[in-house]
Amino acid sequence: MGFFVENNWALKLKPEQGLAENTLEENKEYHFQKDGYRVYPIDMPIDLINSQWEAVAKVIVTKTILENKTTSGTYFVLRIYQDEEKNIISNNWRETAKIITQSNETDFSKIKVT
Repeated sequence: MGFFVENNWALKLKPEQGLAENTLEENKEYHFQKDGYRVYPIDMPIDLINSQWEAVAKVIVTKTILENKTTSGTYFVLRIYQDEEKNIISNNWRETAKIITQSNETDFSKIKVT
């Protein structure tokens, strides 16, 4: 007997999952909740990305709770990406998503990696 757990090396969120992209602030903690059971590196910097696979910030997931087929937790914002840095990191995530899914999709909101 077993169950499905997704290992994630980035925190990819939509606004309804806890991404307040327009009001995000450095050195603050935010809550998130996603469907399914997910494992994130704890206390290690990872990228926060939005549904378009754009890099938003460097964050640390500080807590996760897996229950009732959902994963909830908190993340701490270390640095919000700007300009060229944001473009470089976003392009890297988008290229990775295309490779994994073997897709040439340009609407990145349609790409789901599991």
